[in-house]
Amino acid sequence: MEDIPSSSAEKSSVLLAERHGHLLLLTLNRPDRLNALSPELHEALFVQINAAAIDPEVRAVAVTGAGRGFCSGGDLGGGSRERLTQEARIDHMLHHAEANRLLHEMPKPTIALINGAAAGAGLALALACDMRVAANDAMLTTAYSKVGLSGDHGATYFLTRLVGPSRASELMFLSGRVGAEEALAWGLVNRVVPAASLQEEGLAFARALSEGPPVALRLMKRNIRAAVSGTLVENIEREAAAMIRCTKTEDIKEAMVARREKRKPEFLGR
Repeated sequence: MEDIPSSSAEKSSVLLAERHGHLLLLTLNRPDRLNALSPELHEALFVQINAAAIDPEVRAVAVTGAGRGFCSGGDLGGGSRERLTQEARIDHMLHHAEANRLLHEMPKPTIALINGAAAGAGLALALACDMRVAANDAMLTTAYSKVGLSGDHGATYFLTRLVGPSRASELMFLSGRVGAEEALAWGLVNRVVPAASLQEEGLAFARALSEGPPVALRLMKRNIRAAVSGTLVENIEREAAAMIRCTKTEDIKEAMVARREKRKPEFLGR
């Protein structure tokens, strides 16, 4: 494990950043508030994720929470009481949502390791990632309707694409609680592991992704994102172009040599 170079996120204890090989692990660190998203934590997340998106040494990003919960959502009781216009408040919210957009769109695998509760904006943060590994005691809820709010940070976008509009409507309108096994059955999470081994198993899963072929993975992610709204013909054409691009990389040559030598390939991302 390596320390990350100093950044604004490092100077704040609300977010911990650790490097595990080519994997960047970000830990929300407000356990006394169930890792509620304060303005400071929002900004720290954005700084780290924005930097990771273009850092060639970071090939995958994982997000988890310190203590007994992943993230309880927005910190409704914290932050400045400064009077802002509605437009300024919207601008702040849009900026805070940038971390989710980057997790969803960056050309690298992103993984949420869900320990305990993921609620409201915390659930949106987890859903923004490509994949989710949940502890068996994890609990997911939109929570918005319980406090008279309509949802933010892409929650409706991610839910609708993962479980369809009918089930997304139920989750948003009623703010029911979804346990880990039910979330797995619904497709909200990819894997469920014992709570005691979430860190170990989740990190192993994420690190395996970080050791994959970077060029191929970025093209896979692009194709998957495009498939949601594109046509079959468009996707077949996009896949063909991506495959030809992969055949020109050093990584495919390394994979062939490693297979011949019966060893694990060491991909370079070029």
